[in-house]
Amino acid sequence: MSSSAAGGNGRPFRGGPLIPILFFITPLFTAASPRLAPFLLPVVAAVLMIAALRRGLPWRDLLKPNAALIALVAVAAYAGLSAIWAADPEAALSKCALLFATTLVVFAASAAIPTLDADQVRRASQAFVAGAFCAAGFVAVELLTDGAITRATMNTFPSFRPERAKHVTIHHDRVTKINLSEFNQDIAILALLLWPGLLALRALPSPRRMLLSVLFFLALAVPIAISEHDSSQVGLVASLLVLALAWMSPRAVVRGLAIAWCLGFVLVIPLDFLAFKADLHEAKWLPMSARARIIIWEYTAERVLEKPWLGIGADSTPAMIVKPKNPSERPKGFVIRRTTGQHAHNLFLQSWYELGVLGVILAALAGAAVALRILLLPAAAQAYGAAAFTMVAVIAAFAWGTWQVSLICAV
Repeated sequence: MSSSAAGGNGRPFRGGPLIPILFFITPLFTAASPRLAPFLLPVVAAVLMIAALRRGLPWRDLLKPNAALIALVAVAAYAGLSAIWAADPEAALSKCALLFATTLVVFAASAAIPTLDADQVRRASQAFVAGAFCAAGFVAVELLTDGAITRATMNTFPSFRPERAKHVTIHHDRVTKINLSEFNQDIAILALLLWPGLLALRALPSPRRMLLSVLFFLALAVPIAISEHDSSQVGLVASLLVLALAWMSPRAVVRGLAIAWCLGFVLVIPLDFLAFKADLHEAKWLPMSARARIIIWEYTAERVLEKPWLGIGADSTPAMIVKPKNPSERPKGFVIRRTTGQHAHNLFLQSWYELGVLGVILAALAGAAVALRILLLPAAAQAYGAAAFTMVAVIAAFAWGTWQVSLICAV
């Protein structure tokens, strides 16, 4: 029996062949439908953990305490505690459970991976690259055909239609048009797949590695570039810069990322007020989505000052939306009315609004601890880890809400 099919203690693990299969379908299915991320993450993690336990890893070693794990659990615990004063206690408790479970699953799976033999790791890595490459092809086709595959799926299976027809046009009970912005989550998934995939390709022989790395980069970067997801585009540029710097001085760059993460919480409110005061929300040269965000950020920053110590509770922003009482809530030149929206479109600001000072401190420490763990990776992987962290941070700073379930699991 091959080493990939038998455990280190002699007990066979029949789930061994599942690992490359899962590493192929997970990036592909998640990019095609990001809502599948919460279902695929625990499946992948469970198979990895079972493989590790069958190979003799003590179950206690799956969750050895470390600074990042403790800090993330502390954020989850505080989010649950905020249910006491939250505007939406049920939402606070559910998001506490989500972050807690995801943290444990990810760290346990990460501890399990080193127990795999080299052949399993090689096949899983190649499967991941192939799955990400196919995912990029799918998303590119959707962007170039105005979502032909997705439209056909929604019309065949109405349950796949979004709850709100924000980005789709429905005529006579059929989806007739999909805005490109409907694929922004798919693009974000591609952005998150980019650096892990390029890192996996480093294991290939040199001539093949260079060619395949270029092809892989272009396959994912082109859909990102032609999409309407500005956050992923900014993340692509920023992570490329960080990658180049980290190749030269990984330790300094990683420490800089940890510091920058913490500074994000310190500077976010002053910068939001400055951007609004500079009338950037009326700047015609900015995309409409950016101008809308500046209005949301300034209004949310004002609300932060009303409850700065405890916040309004995790994921309670939707419950606090106030209906406009008069037309002055949307002055001339504003692309949207002054509102917090469903969320702040900024992890740093949303943490202030919902979790207050203590929550912000815990979130800052958690992010910094995760960043510093990049230095525990093999030297060849550290630059890619820094680039991946940068991509996540940029998307978190400009895109969806902090508690977006599919995004948390995809990250």
